[in-house]
Amino acid sequence: MYLRIKEKMQRHETQYFILLAFIGIFMMAFCSYTSPAYYFDTSPDNNAFFTVGKAMMHGITPYKDIFEQKGPYVYLLHGLAYLVSHRSFILIFVVEIGVLVAAMILTFKIARVMKLAELPAFLVAMLSPMLFLYHPYYNYGDTVEFFTLPLLLSLIYLIFLLDQHQLTVSPWWFFAQGLFVGIVFLAKYTLLGAWIAFYLAYGGYLLVKKQWRLLGQLVLWSGAGFLLATVPWLIYFLATGSLGSFINVYILFNTKVYMTSSVSFFSNLIQSTILVANFYLSDVFFFLLGVGGTLLILFQRTILTRRLTRVLYLLVFLGTDLLALYGYQTGSLYQYYQLVYFAFFVVPFIYFLNLFFNWVRLPSVDDPFIILSTLVLSFFLVLGVNDNVTVSRLFPNNAAITKRSTRKPQQPAQVEFGNIMRQQSAHPTLLNYGSIDMGFYTAADAVPTTYYFQNYNIPEKAAPQILRAQRRVIQRHQVQWVVLNTPTKQSVREWAGNKEIPGRISSGNLNPGTSKLAKSLYRHYRLVKVHRQVFEQVDVKYWLFERKG
Repeated sequence: MYLRIKEKMQRHETQYFILLAFIGIFMMAFCSYTSPAYYFDTSPDNNAFFTVGKAMMHGITPYKDIFEQKGPYVYLLHGLAYLVSHRSFILIFVVEIGVLVAAMILTFKIARVMKLAELPAFLVAMLSPMLFLYHPYYNYGDTVEFFTLPLLLSLIYLIFLLDQHQLTVSPWWFFAQGLFVGIVFLAKYTLLGAWIAFYLAYGGYLLVKKQWRLLGQLVLWSGAGFLLATVPWLIYFLATGSLGSFINVYILFNTKVYMTSSVSFFSNLIQSTILVANFYLSDVFFFLLGVGGTLLILFQRTILTRRLTRVLYLLVFLGTDLLALYGYQTGSLYQYYQLVYFAFFVVPFIYFLNLFFNWVRLPSVDDPFIILSTLVLSFFLVLGVNDNVTVSRLFPNNAAITKRSTRKPQQPAQVEFGNIMRQQSAHPTLLNYGSIDMGFYTAADAVPTTYYFQNYNIPEKAAPQILRAQRRVIQRHQVQWVVLNTPTKQSVREWAGNKEIPGRISSGNLNPGTSKLAKSLYRHYRLVKVHRQVFEQVDVKYWLFERKG
């Protein structure tokens, strides 16, 4: 065993992967809000996932007992993170490192099947984090889109293997893809476009060509992977009597309420196409790699030699791009939805860099100077496309932490309020009013006691029961603590919401208004603390109220 490990450690590829792992740790420490280098992960979505995951670990059933509209795999991951650390995202940070390293390794693997030698393939992998951490598409980190990147890269790698091995690969590849389909389906199903296109096109080809053995492998092995990923959840929902709630929230609410467009299927595709085209035309870099690079793959027969695999690549590319934005309109689109597009920058990225490497004539053996220089350049490029580090602990008392003019070390509102709540009660009950989870449940280690523990990015008229239920909790003073926010220049009694988007959360994760709620709030609760900090370029004031008596 020792000799086998020693032999593997001496292989170039193993040494490359170890170095890529260290690069992944270093990059994520600077770029992800889940990193210990940050005071607190203030992302609303991340904290919402963590809150529901925490609730799951306390026996509360998602969709049935607590409302949130992502898939159950997202909550399971964050529930495990809660078990590791009740008030931090350290496990998510480790997972994000694994995701980035997997994406770099798959970039290396794809480069190798594109006939690059080991050194240039390794250099490409070292430079690839700039694609995966491109801000604001990679924003706070911890998104389903980011976790999906290596899964998409594995599908692209599979297409190259099919191209080079006469459409014959180990059936375990199909098992893995079926497993990924099941996981993505129960995480965020709008990211399934690549696999839908792949299975329809490849399965249709095998059917037309009557290649029954390969078709049987595709269906049976992929089906086995899919069932492994989905059947345990079916059993869970049946055992907890929550299958109907799961369908109503995860499927029906997402398609009928959360998606902003209600036009026909064809019209939604046209709308999605417009949004995708706008993305590629918004930046020369995106156009070069996305449009120019895809055309290069289709027309340059030395990259993918078979017509079928070129068609598969095109359809997988289009399926991902179109379905990721299906049902959304301009103005309601969040840029992190488009991070999955960057998986399809990898092959053109490899091709163009290889042209450069051939021009400069890289040595055939490892050169420490070239590797170190590329590492420095990669870090420089990542900082050029992702400036998250400016709100980390490396910049004490930055605006995202406090707006106080002081040299005394400060903490964000989440940590400050969380400390107060935990000091006052061992098991605080809390309501986050009017906005997406702001992280106070996480900081206070509070388990939600209300179905609608947060609000959502939808107009109040689309789901009036959410804010109605939250106001009822305050009127009946059913929780010990209430946290809400207002613009920094307005008080709780003054804040009536954004008039341009009435009844909806506005920039800075500001709630739809507190003025109508103020009388009931101040009758039953007393103000304990106020804290100012910037969130998404908006100067926000956070208010902590405690129940009287």
